[in-house]
Order: sequence, then C-alpha cells, then structure tokens
Amino acid sequence: MAETVSLSARATAQQLPVHGTRRHNRAVVLQTLLREETASRADLARMTGLARPTITEVIRELLATGIVIETGQSQEVRVGKPSVMLEIDRRAVQSIAIDLTGRNWIVGAVCAPDGSVLLRSEVARDPDADVAASVAAIAARLVKQSDAAVLGIGLGIGLDQRHEITACNAALAAQPATASLTVHTGLEADVVARAEAGHGTDEFLLVRLGAVTSTAIITAYTADASTARELAHLDVGGDAGRECVCGSRTCVHVWLAVLAERCENAPDETARDAVRDEAGARLGAPLAAIVSALDLPQVVLSGDTALLGERLCHAAETALMSARLPGAHVEVRGSEVRDAVLHGVAAQVLAYELA
Repeated sequence: MAETVSLSARATAQQLPVHGTRRHNRAVVLQTLLREETASRADLARMTGLARPTITEVIRELLATGIVIETGQSQEVRVGKPSVMLEIDRRAVQSIAIDLTGRNWIVGAVCAPDGSVLLRSEVARDPDADVAASVAAIAARLVKQSDAAVLGIGLGIGLDQRHEITACNAALAAQPATASLTVHTGLEADVVARAEAGHGTDEFLLVRLGAVTSTAIITAYTADASTARELAHLDVGGDAGRECVCGSRTCVHVWLAVLAERCENAPDETARDAVRDEAGARLGAPLAAIVSALDLPQVVLSGDTALLGERLCHAAETALMSARLPGAHVEVRGSEVRDAVLHGVAAQVLAYELA
C-alpha cells in the first residue's frame, strides 16, 4: 500500500500563490483545512483571522463546487448550538501525477488531497519509444478511471529531462481526455523536497541521487521558490576513471555515477558497503559547504540508486562533520517517503489549482 503523505502547510499551503483578495481568502481557508483536516466556520475565522461574513461566503462557494463538505456536528461540549464541521472532500479534489524520473518505468497516479494514491498506472521506459506519447496515454487512462473531476496534471522531471517538457505538453493538449487540464511541471529535487516537507521537517537540504545529483533547500525563506540545482561539480580528489560532462574526472558527479555502477555490480553486501563508504566520503565535503553556509540541521538523501541506505548516510554524515567548522551536529538520513515524486507533483497541482 502506498504511504499516505500529509500535504500539510509545508508541502502545500505555503506554496499557494495569492492573486486578489477573494482568491487569497479562498486560499487561506483551504490552507487551514488542509492543515487541520476538519474545522468549523468559527474555527476557521479564529485560525485565519478572517471576518465571519468572509468565512461564510468562502465556505458557501466551496460547498457549491463540492471541494468542501459538511461532515456533521461537532462533538465538543459547549454552550449554544453545536458547530457544523467542514473538511475537504478527498474524492472530489484529485490530481494526476506522473513521475518521469525513473530509469526503467514511467509511473502515473491519481492522488487525493492527503497524498494517498487512489489509482496507479505504469509503463516500461523504452529508449526507442515516444516518451510524450506514453505520458499522454497514462494521463488519459487515469483521467477516465478517476471517480471525480481532476484538477490538473503534474509532471515530475529530472534536471536532465527539461527538453521533454514541450513535447509532453503538446501530447497532453492533443489528447481529448487531458486537453482541458493545466499541466504543472516540477523539477525532481523540488517536488521530492516538497513531499519530504509534508512529513514535518522544518529545514533541510534534499539531495536527490540519480542520473543527475541534484539538491533542493527547504527553509522558511524558500517556501515559494524553486531551489533545485545540480550539486556543484566540486573536485573531491582521485580519478574516477571516467570524464564528467563538465570535463572533470575528479568531481563529485562523476564519482557518484561510477560508484553507483560499482555498487550495483558488487559481488556481495560487504563489497557494496565498502562502495557506499567511499560514496559517503566523496559526498561529505560538497554537502558541508552547503549546510554550513545555510546553517541547515539536516540532510535528506533520496533517489533510485543502489548506494542509498544507512551505510551511505552514516559515511556521508561522518565526512560532512569532519569537513565543516565545529558547531551544531548535522544529521544525514535517508528519505522515508515512498513515491516521493508522485506526492510532490500532486501537491504542486493542488497548491496552484486550489489557490
């Protein structure tokens, strides 16, 4: 069963853009309901600071569109008439999320507001196949299978896949089932960081290991910004035996690529752990430069690679701590979010379509 990820204030609500007073008020109410899951009109007025007549008008509109439903009277004992509780209807607010970052599969899903995967569809990635056509076919199939109106489509792509966006948009626009839906594209590190933030971590550096090693930063100052970047091609010493796209044979990128292959081909777990130790040692110095500059307390490692695991985290944390100036401890841990790209792009669709 796919893990449920709460698209909370960090994962969704902080990303909601503000366009005009009416839309702003609607966004604030939805942010609060996403965070609190259920609330009365009086609760919403108190938590948002909006006037009661404003809350009444916003809720009237949301009830009419079916986004919000009344779930019965509050069980709280109080003087006067019991309050009517409200929540977002998880079956009426759905989005299509498609993960293009996998090496072997293109994965699509219909996601509910809480991040749970309601429907799932996968197609093997064929190097000779038309990626855009596969994306359009998956999206159309999921829209037809969904039991509610779909808000939009989210595509999660790697930094090395940005050239595919135009073709995917054109294919989705040409498909009758998806032509009317807005397509939102998110870079892999950004959307994974958004999904990870839904677990409640306040500030961290997300490192996504894969064809391109990329990072994203989650802090109070980056809630509305894309921070996905390639990890700097810093020289970490030694000759990896292969030249990177940057021309170096000693940068962290080429080392991680070579070590990932070496780990996959290792004869046993002992040999794989030795490779993970070396990968963590190579990764520590570049991470130390970032977390020291931003004073981040945590690094989260994520991705589709044999290198990932507790051994890599421990080695990277050891190297990071030895490379940075003395100070607060920095934890390096692996991501615990399954289908993080799907959850992240679903949060992005929800954020912009409900704003």
